[in-house]
Amino acid sequence: MFYERYKTAITLNLECSGIESVLSHLSDNAYFNDTFHWLMFGGRNFEQVTCLLSAQNINYDASIMLVFDRGDRADVPKIFEVYDVRGTVKRRGGRVSFELLGTVSSLNQLPKKHQPRPLIEYLNTVKRQTSYTATIHSYQLVKLLEMKLNFKLIVILTEDWRFDLIGKNSSRGVVGQIQTKQVDFATTPFAITPERIAIFETTIEIAHGTFYTVFRHPKSLNNSNIFMLPFTTNVWLAITLIFGAVALLIALLIVCFNRTGRSRSQSTFEWLVEQSLLGTLGMVCQQGIHHRIIWWSSNQVLVLVAMCSSMILFQFYCSFIVGYQLITPPKTINTLQKLVDSEIQMTVENLSYQHDFFRRTNNPAALKLYETKILPNRYGGFVNLSFGMQLVRQGGYAFHCETSYGNALIIETFTEREICDLQQVQLYPQRPVHLPLIKGSPLRELFKVNLQLIKERGLLAYHHARYYTPRPKCNKQSSTHTEQIYLADVRFAFVLLAAGMAASAALLGSELVFLHLRTWWHERQIRAIPAGFRWLN
Repeated sequence: MFYERYKTAITLNLECSGIESVLSHLSDNAYFNDTFHWLMFGGRNFEQVTCLLSAQNINYDASIMLVFDRGDRADVPKIFEVYDVRGTVKRRGGRVSFELLGTVSSLNQLPKKHQPRPLIEYLNTVKRQTSYTATIHSYQLVKLLEMKLNFKLIVILTEDWRFDLIGKNSSRGVVGQIQTKQVDFATTPFAITPERIAIFETTIEIAHGTFYTVFRHPKSLNNSNIFMLPFTTNVWLAITLIFGAVALLIALLIVCFNRTGRSRSQSTFEWLVEQSLLGTLGMVCQQGIHHRIIWWSSNQVLVLVAMCSSMILFQFYCSFIVGYQLITPPKTINTLQKLVDSEIQMTVENLSYQHDFFRRTNNPAALKLYETKILPNRYGGFVNLSFGMQLVRQGGYAFHCETSYGNALIIETFTEREICDLQQVQLYPQRPVHLPLIKGSPLRELFKVNLQLIKERGLLAYHHARYYTPRPKCNKQSSTHTEQIYLADVRFAFVLLAAGMAASAALLGSELVFLHLRTWWHERQIRAIPAGFRWLN
């Protein structure tokens, strides 16, 4: 399975029978490495496929793209979820990870996989970042200290923060390196919390975390029917009762007076429907009235006051519809509890920082949010930044992340209208972060004084402005801005029309059946008359 000049691309259908033995053979021969490109299709069996691949010997440099079919029905466009599959050395207790790259509607548009850069190149980047930037910011400050205090920095790369190891005798992660004093300090900053304060020394505040929950505020909290928004339920009920009474009075007046001009073939019921119900509906909709129902003075008075009442109500209704298109609705979801009570779904950036918060928090609103919106989420609740912001842009999703670099992605990918729709809610208090040193470090005062000098000279603010992108501003002009009305907003009108058309077709069918039966009965009665029978006048 090797060709000297080119890498081999292999496609696997993981739903085929006997695939377990094939994967076992590939795993035993260590074929899941950078020599081959793998494209695997898992169908809809997410749990089964991930369990199967987790048992394989997949290297960290493996180039594996896993595709799942997420189309719920055959009559809707196809939706595919694309994952990047990576692993660590299996014989050393490594595990396989699945990172969601995004969703696509066509396999011709597969998302690009992230290509990692060398660590030092990443830490010295000058481009606006769309990933965790606190480490880069802290590293730049340490470089200034390195030049000023004349020491040599040796960088040790760890796997994660590993806040779950606080108080345990472990050297894994940044926490383990600090609490076991394997290093002098860390370039990954920490916020001060009760459980962390015992494991490291603080200097001065070098940045301020901006962890917020971002979402596009829905245009209307009434997702079912915006046509009902101008009036409350009581007003609609009163309108129905009043104009129902008007239709009843018109019907009574028609019955009481001589029905001059009515066709003899027209039944009383048809007459009443035409003159009372349709006439009243015409008054409500500001349409014309049939001339025959206003011959009498009593009907003239009733129609006059009904038309005046309808005109006043219609003015209120039209004012709202015009205002709905011209004016931005207020953003009422401004607290965590309101976000919990809304229909918005939620995901969280896949950082151990976020996992640690939900493990330790006692905030009832945050716990309810975690149980009702994050855990049941179809994407697992924790996703990467690019996919989380993609969900926010589509609407109906909230995403919790460090917005200092999330804002950079918003500026690059969101339109002006989408930026104006954004709303932020605070999930937990925003905390200052510090450069952590080992407990009892002799460098504490030295670092503290020199970091203070860097701050006074403006270098701290300079680097903070480079790596912490502020929230983008909404640049719309109120005089020229109009709110778009989408099909989902006016779907009630189409549903009403479809229901009326279906009812009309059903009545037409029933009338045809009735006419056919009546004709058949009449012909049967004629055939039953004896031959030579004559009617006598």
